[in-house]
Amino acid sequence: MEAESKGLPPQEKQMIKSVSIPNAKVIDGNVHYVVQVQGAFNAWCVLKRYSAFEEAHKDFMDAFKTSFPSGAVFPPKKFKLFQSHTSPEFMEERRVLLENYLRKIVAVKNLAKHNLVTGFLTKGKQKLEVKEEDGEELPDDVEITDVSIPATRIMSDHVLYQIDLVNERKRKTYSKWCVLKRFTQIWEMDTKLRASLVDDPDALATLPPAPQRKAKLLHDHMDHSFIESRRILLQNYLKKLIKTPVAIRSLIVLEFLGVQ
Repeated sequence: MEAESKGLPPQEKQMIKSVSIPNAKVIDGNVHYVVQVQGAFNAWCVLKRYSAFEEAHKDFMDAFKTSFPSGAVFPPKKFKLFQSHTSPEFMEERRVLLENYLRKIVAVKNLAKHNLVTGFLTKGKQKLEVKEEDGEELPDDVEITDVSIPATRIMSDHVLYQIDLVNERKRKTYSKWCVLKRFTQIWEMDTKLRASLVDDPDALATLPPAPQRKAKLLHDHMDHSFIESRRILLQNYLKKLIKTPVAIRSLIVLEFLGVQ
C-alpha cells in the first residue's frame, strides 16, 4: 500500500473515497455523530456535533459556490426549545440527512480531495473499530428483498414518491415493480402497522422510527429541499422496515407495497 501511495499526487493521497454515519452517541447530554471515513489507503472515524457540521457547511458554501452539489441538502437548525435533540426519532432523522449530505459532497472528485473537506473529516481522527457483520440474511420466502425511492413526481398540490421494489428471488420478469405514494399514505400505513402490534410491545419495539409529519404552516411541502429531504428519510425508513421480520411478513406492509 505504501509503495502504491508514493506515486500519487498529495491531493490524491488525501482524497476521501467514501463516508457513512452509521449511528450517533449522546455524550454529556450532547449528540455526537459517528462519521466513518474511507480514505485512499486507510479508514478511520471522527465524532462530530451538529454545530461542527454547520460551521463546515458555511465554509463549503463560501468556497465551492456554483460547484456545490445540488443534492447535498443540509438539515436546518432546530431549536431544543421545540424538540428534543436526543430523541431517537430526531437523532435518526438528522443522522440520515447528514450522511446523505456528506456522501453527495465526496461523490464529486474535486470536492473529495479539497482541503476543507479532508480537513473536516480528519480533525479528531480516531481508530475505526471494525465490527463483524452479523451476516443475517432475509428468509427465502420474503416477498421484498430491496427498496428505494429514486425519484419524485411533483403534482399541482402534492408530491408522489416513486417506490421501486425488488424481489431478487423471483424470475426476472416479476422481480421488479414500483408504486407511487404520497407521504400521508406512508404515514397512515405505519400508523396502521403499529396499531396492529399494540398487544405485542416486543415486536412493536423492533420497528424503525416512524416518518415525522411536518406542519404546512411551518414548512413549504413543495420546496425542493423539503421534498429531497423527505425522499431521503422515507427511503431510509422503508429500507429498515423491510429488514424487520414482523413488518416484512405483515399484510399491511405487503399490500401497501404492491405485493400481489
